[in-house]
Amino acid sequence: MTARRPYRIGVVGFGIAGAATAYLLARSGHSVTLIERAPRVGPIGAGLLLQPLGQAVLEKMGLLDRVLSGGAIVRELHAVRQSGRDLIRLPYPSGVRAYGVHRGALFAALSDAVCSQPIEVRLGCAITGIQVRHDQPELTDASGGEHGPFDFIVAADGSRSTIRSLAGLRSYVLPYDHGAMWVTGACQAVRDKLYQVCDGTQKLLGILPIGGGRCSLYWGIPVRDLDVVRIRGIVPFKDELVRFCPEARELVEPITSFDELVFTTYRHVWMPRWHTRHVLVLGDAAHATSPHLGQGGGLALVDAWTFVDCVSRAPDHFSAFRLYARRRAAHLRYYNWLTFLLSPFFQGDGWLKGKARDVGLPLMPRIGCVRRQMQMTMCGWKRGCLGGRLTI
Repeated sequence: MTARRPYRIGVVGFGIAGAATAYLLARSGHSVTLIERAPRVGPIGAGLLLQPLGQAVLEKMGLLDRVLSGGAIVRELHAVRQSGRDLIRLPYPSGVRAYGVHRGALFAALSDAVCSQPIEVRLGCAITGIQVRHDQPELTDASGGEHGPFDFIVAADGSRSTIRSLAGLRSYVLPYDHGAMWVTGACQAVRDKLYQVCDGTQKLLGILPIGGGRCSLYWGIPVRDLDVVRIRGIVPFKDELVRFCPEARELVEPITSFDELVFTTYRHVWMPRWHTRHVLVLGDAAHATSPHLGQGGGLALVDAWTFVDCVSRAPDHFSAFRLYARRRAAHLRYYNWLTFLLSPFFQGDGWLKGKARDVGLPLMPRIGCVRRQMQMTMCGWKRGCLGGRLTI
């Protein structure tokens, strides 16, 4: 990808989308300033399911081998009811596999890629304002610091983005009632698959191998119940997890405190438009979802790759914004809406959706054409509701 002309670009957010975008833009010859509100960044987080589409982007970036070096092969999704009866076993297509990796491994690879380019990184800068002077946007932060002028700004500051509102873009944000408690540790009981145990829509536990004999475990929990769980104590909590999923015993037993777990909440973000003349929003800032389809990291990487390719093809940055919106629209809308529709069948209140899922989900893979569509969706390949396969 060769730059038409070098732009001065401000990228806000040093996460997966922001780091990938900054690296690819700088590699293409642009002048990039990467701005992050946190005073320091580092490899944090738990497990991440790297789907085939995300792998394709990392391969083109030259980072795939490093990210996968410590990861674990995932050949299928295997979900069961608490009784042990299969809910679904959906393998990846022949010759295709996903990988479970530690989120920190992906972040570390992207961070080192950023450091390999002449990118100015500014940490501890919480952006509070956008001004446009002479058709060039500038940013101000909470400490009064000024950043710019830029030719344009890329907002990749996550589901709680401040840039999208500062830019005057409409967004619809729905906080999910359920979050997840995450822990990573040794676990030999689950290999080669993402393993989930469900009990209606009230309880959901997942175990994802991430390499080195380690797995990440997540336990779905209503946000309103978090304090009650903590008050009950760590021992009853551990006992509940092991009763619910005996395969979790090795991973759960070493836990001595809730401080060893990370509680994460989720938001659903939908935007009717992703850009103004001077600002483009991508990654979770534009289309955050629940984690049930395991697509968040991959979608962020595809966003970055597609946008930088659009910049290389378009005569000016606003044309690149519009080209990006056309190219990403069907794919992102499909996964955004599908996740929104499916999430209540896995975590929510009431019992009817859980019963409907238990009846319908085991039947779907038995229908050949439905099975193929489910596999394409799982891989991240579905270009849209009626579209074929997306390629990078």
